[in-house]
Amino acid sequence: MKPIKLVISGIGPYGDRMPEIDFQSFDLNMPILIAGETGAGKTMIFDAICFALFDAASGSYRSTDSLRSEYAPPGTESYVEFTFAHQGRIYRIYRQPSYMRPMKRGTGFKLEKEKAVLYPGDDTPIEGIKAVNQAVQELLHVDEKQFKQLAMIAQGEFWGLLNAKTEERTGILRHIFMTEGYKAMELQLRERRGKAIKAADVLERSLIQYFCDAEVEPGSPLAEEISQLQEQLRKSGGIGSIEEMLSLLDRVIEADVPMEAELAEKLAALREALQELQKDLALAENTEHNLKKYNGLVKELAGLRERLADCEKREQQLAEAEKALQEKIRSLQSGREQLSSVPERLAACQQEINALRELADRLGSLQSQQVPRYGRAKKRLSELQEGLESAQSAHAAAMRARLDGEMQLERNRAGILAQKLVAGQPCPVCGATMHPSPAELPEKAVTEADVKKLQQQEKKAEAARSSAAAEAAAARAELATLDSQIGSYMLECLKSGCWLEAVARGEAFAMEIPAEAGLRQLYELVQLQAGQLAALLQKKRESAADLQSRAKRLQQVERELAEASGRETEALQLKRQKLLKERENIKTAVADREGQRQLLEQLALKIGTGGSGGNSGNDGNDGNDGNDGNDGNGGSCEAELAEYRGQLQRKISENKVQQQECQEALGRISRRRENNLSRRAKIAGLQGEFAAARHEAHIMSRLYNLVSGQTGKGKLTLEQYIQAAGFDSIIRAANRRLIPMSDGQYELYRQEKELGNKSHTYLDLEVLDNYTGRRRPVRNLSGGESFKASLSLALGLSDKVSSELGGISMDALFIDEGFGTLDKKSIEKAMEILLKLSDSNKLVAIISHREELIEAVSQQIQVTKTRNGSSLAIELGK
Repeated sequence: MKPIKLVISGIGPYGDRMPEIDFQSFDLNMPILIAGETGAGKTMIFDAICFALFDAASGSYRSTDSLRSEYAPPGTESYVEFTFAHQGRIYRIYRQPSYMRPMKRGTGFKLEKEKAVLYPGDDTPIEGIKAVNQAVQELLHVDEKQFKQLAMIAQGEFWGLLNAKTEERTGILRHIFMTEGYKAMELQLRERRGKAIKAADVLERSLIQYFCDAEVEPGSPLAEEISQLQEQLRKSGGIGSIEEMLSLLDRVIEADVPMEAELAEKLAALREALQELQKDLALAENTEHNLKKYNGLVKELAGLRERLADCEKREQQLAEAEKALQEKIRSLQSGREQLSSVPERLAACQQEINALRELADRLGSLQSQQVPRYGRAKKRLSELQEGLESAQSAHAAAMRARLDGEMQLERNRAGILAQKLVAGQPCPVCGATMHPSPAELPEKAVTEADVKKLQQQEKKAEAARSSAAAEAAAARAELATLDSQIGSYMLECLKSGCWLEAVARGEAFAMEIPAEAGLRQLYELVQLQAGQLAALLQKKRESAADLQSRAKRLQQVERELAEASGRETEALQLKRQKLLKERENIKTAVADREGQRQLLEQLALKIGTGGSGGNSGNDGNDGNDGNDGNDGNGGSCEAELAEYRGQLQRKISENKVQQQECQEALGRISRRRENNLSRRAKIAGLQGEFAAARHEAHIMSRLYNLVSGQTGKGKLTLEQYIQAAGFDSIIRAANRRLIPMSDGQYELYRQEKELGNKSHTYLDLEVLDNYTGRRRPVRNLSGGESFKASLSLALGLSDKVSSELGGISMDALFIDEGFGTLDKKSIEKAMEILLKLSDSNKLVAIISHREELIEAVSQQIQVTKTRNGSSLAIELGK
């Protein structure tokens, strides 16, 4: 890995975007000095590179959470962009830490999340923190800690580089010297050894278990011998000789053969004896059964005859029940005929009731609505006529007042004109010059305004009279209409009422109502008819209630008739069929039992008393007599047969017990023999496999012990041995720098003492002081001495990485401070070594504020500290 360009923006003390650092513009044959006062931000350049590659700062005391610059303006982004070359390809990585920035709109802050993007040449960019971190580690083959050991010596960590433990150096050396295969070989051998040992152990446990599962006859001479070997195998857990196990199993199997044959012969004899006993028992049980069957038949015949008599009795009772049911059906049919007209009569009565109810409603409406309405109309007409008369009187008075006013106005006009006449002057009316009798003004004067007012009053009275006349005429017409309507309605109600009344009496309608009858006469007739209608409606309702009761009785009669004609008749018929069938079955059973009894009487029983019992039964003609003659002898025969049958059953039980014991013993021996044969076959089958597994485990154990360094007192694995040899070459390269830098006083050595007890320290370092001739731990070196040794070791690692064909390629070395502990002479020697290292085209960068270095190194990156943050300036030198 060789740096090409670095861009820092808003990171650490750099508040703004800094000019890019183009490492290719520097002369790589000379070191690069990063100079500036303390706290200016020199180390932040290395922090930015380490953050870009591994998401971590270069020093153990820094954190990526605090990388956002406190001097950064709100609009400045915080990020690092690092371009580097590795194995012939150019890579660019962009990484942004998480930080809070002010909102672009409004107040408050917004969190900018951490970002990372790796641009591998022309390939697709890799995005995401985890993905980029993994890609960088796979590319460089080192993690952040290993990178610092190889390419970056951070401020204050020189001592850690020099005093790193074996475990920390193993990861780097594994990639440098490509020892992963040896470690993998060790792991594979350990796994194969474990599997081989486990397989051999499983087979050995199986073999022991198979032998321990073998059985032997208790008390036999082989029992103690096989028990001792089984106990020995259980305790030791290891097999001595499989052949001994197989030989002993063969002897046990052969010992069971004669025992098995003897038990099989004994079992066959018992089975033969059992067959003879079972034949005798069957004969005895058959004889006993026949005797019991005969006695049972006699009793059964008596019961069947009793049942037959009972059937005849029940048949007589069934005939009487059928006769009663027929009588009941006839009675119900007669009742149904008597009530058959009830539904029609009930429907007609209900229809009459509905008509009467409708007429009653009409009469009620006439009395409650139409008659009052007619009265109200008549009263209103009377009131309107009175108003009309009043309006007519008022109009006549207004007209007279208007006429009087007009006449008075004319007289007023003549009096006024006479007052203006002058003797000798012509009258304006008649032209006379003489005025002998001039008109005089009346005492009451009337003006034209008064006359107009009287005229208006007359018009108003005329309008009121006309309105009253119109209302009276309308009321008169309405009353005439009501008179006609109510009269017609009353006539219609009266005719309907007369018709219903005639219908109720069963007569034809012949009532005549005078045409000249007025409303009052008609209303009186209507009131009379309403009273008669109410009485008729009540009578019809009573008739309907009686008809409904009789209709319910008709429904009940029909249900009872249907029940009697259907289910009850069917039930009686079914009973008769069952009774007839039962009687036939009983007769058949009697005939069958009688035939069986006669057949048993003819059988010759082996016990003589049975024959005599049978003969005594045949002497009588009656079945009951035969049964009575058999009671005494039958009981004696049954007792003797029961005792004989019991003896046979006891012998059979004893035989079966002996057979079971013999069968169990034979099965036990057979199972034991089969089990032993199976175990013997399994042991023989696993014998070759166990030998091969044991041989495999032995070979794998020897190889693993060899590779893992467990063959002698010292414990050093093959990988550790190769790494130790390679580390020795690194130490030799380091000593080529350390010896001249320390004036020949110090040399580094790999710690080798007590290797067998401390294999984990085989990469630890110690230093030889040539002035004293003694070795001591490197941790006892002073600060300046530690820096010299650390720098030498870093350069040695760099040389080895360049010369080996491992997966790590580091063409850069960063040194952060450390020169402050050196004197001037040591600095000059260190610079000579660094100049020689630069000749190999390796980028070497140093952070320092020492004047000696500032004067000695011409190409520099100057870091200047101000109140507003730090800035960068590039000086390429001459």
